[in-house]
Amino acid sequence: MRVSVFTVGGKLVALEAAASWTVGELLDVLLPVCELPTAPSLRCRILHGTAEVLPGRSLEDAGVSSGSQLTLVVTDAARIIAACAHGTTKLWNAHTGECLQTLTGHGGEVSSAVLSPDGTLALTASLDGTARVWHAATGDCLHTLAGNGAPARSGAFSPDGKMVLVTFMDFTAMIWRTASEERVCTLQGHTAAVWSAVFSPDSRFALTASSDCTCKIWNVSSGENLHTLHGHGALVPSAVFSPDGALVISASHDGTAKVWCVESGGCLCTLAGHGAALRSAACSADGALVLTASSDGTAKMWKADSGECLHTFEGHQGDVRTAAFSPDASQVITASRDQAAKLWSVSTGECLHTLEGHRGDVMSAVFSPDGALVLTASLQGVLKIWSSEAGKCLHTLEIRAAFDTSALCSWS
Repeated sequence: MRVSVFTVGGKLVALEAAASWTVGELLDVLLPVCELPTAPSLRCRILHGTAEVLPGRSLEDAGVSSGSQLTLVVTDAARIIAACAHGTTKLWNAHTGECLQTLTGHGGEVSSAVLSPDGTLALTASLDGTARVWHAATGDCLHTLAGNGAPARSGAFSPDGKMVLVTFMDFTAMIWRTASEERVCTLQGHTAAVWSAVFSPDSRFALTASSDCTCKIWNVSSGENLHTLHGHGALVPSAVFSPDGALVISASHDGTAKVWCVESGGCLCTLAGHGAALRSAACSADGALVLTASSDGTAKMWKADSGECLHTFEGHQGDVRTAAFSPDASQVITASRDQAAKLWSVSTGECLHTLEGHRGDVMSAVFSPDGALVLTASLQGVLKIWSSEAGKCLHTLEIRAAFDTSALCSWS
C-alpha cells in the first residue's frame, strides 16, 4: 500500500509499505529517505491522525491503509520525571543521567509526577491539596489546580494531552483542561480511597479503581458515572483500559483480575490462579495479552479473550509489586520486594536477566517508550536505569522520595 508521511520541516514523503509492517520496519525505510540520524538521543514516533502507532502493532492494526497520511515526530532523548523529597520534582536525561530541571513550588510532599504524551509538560500532585502543570523545558509553573482541600494522590494526562486527571484523598477525582485552570468535572461516587485513575485511549472516558471493591467508568465531558464494575471481593488497586478502549482489566486484593466490557459494563472473564492479592494489571500493545503481578511472588500472563493462563513467571523471593510489557510485547519486566527486578521472554516464559543492585524493595519497573531501557524504583528512593538487552545498570539516581516510589516516576 502507498502511504504519505509528513516529516521534519513539513516535507511530505510517499512510499510503499506493507500492511504487516511495524513502526520499526517503517522507520527503517523512512529515516534514510529523510536523511535523519538514528541516535539514542533521538526518539522517533509515527502518528496516524492524533494517535500514535504503538511499537509492536502492525500498520493495519493501527488503521493505516492505502492513501493514509502519517506524521513522523522526532523528539529529544527519553527523559525521566520523579518526585523527590521536600516537595520538589526532578527531570533527567535517561541516556546520560544528567538532571535537566528541578520543579519547586509545592507546599507539601509530591505524591505523583508524570510527563505529557509529547513530553513538553509535566504534571505533579501534592499533599498540599493541589496539582501543578509545568513547562518541562523551562521549569515554569503554568497552572495550579486546586481541589477541595484534600491531599492529592495521583495525576495523569489524557492521551491527546488536552486534559489532566487528578485523584484526591477525599475519594474523588477531578478533570481539568491542560491549557487553563478550567475544571471540566468532578468524579464523585466512590465510598473509599481511589487508588488509580486513567483516561481511555480516545480520551472520552475515565476509569477509577477504589478500596470500595469497585471500578467506575466515567464520561469525561459530563462527569457522569456510566458503569460501576461490581464483582471483586476486596480493594482494587489497579485498573487499565485495553489499547483499543473496548476492555477494562482490573486487579484486586481478592487474588483475581477481571476483564470487563466498556460498552456494557459486564464482566467477560475472571483471571483466577494467583495465591495472594494482586498488585497490578497491564495489557499488551495489541490488547491480546494481560499481565498480573501478585503478592504470591509471581506474575502471570493471560489471554485477554479467554482468560487462559499462558505463563507463570516464577523466581522472585518476595511480593511482585508491578509487571509490565515491553512496547513490542516481546519481554516482561517484574519488580519485587526481594530487591530485584527480572526480565522475561514473553514467548518462552524464561527469565532473561535479573536486575540486582537495589538495597531495598523494588516497587516499580517500566520500559522506556522504545523498549531499549528499563527504569526501576526502590522504596529507599533510588532509581536505576538499565539496558533491557544486556541487563546492565547504566545510571543510578537518588531521589530520596517520601512515598511509595511506584507512583512517583515515569518516562517520556
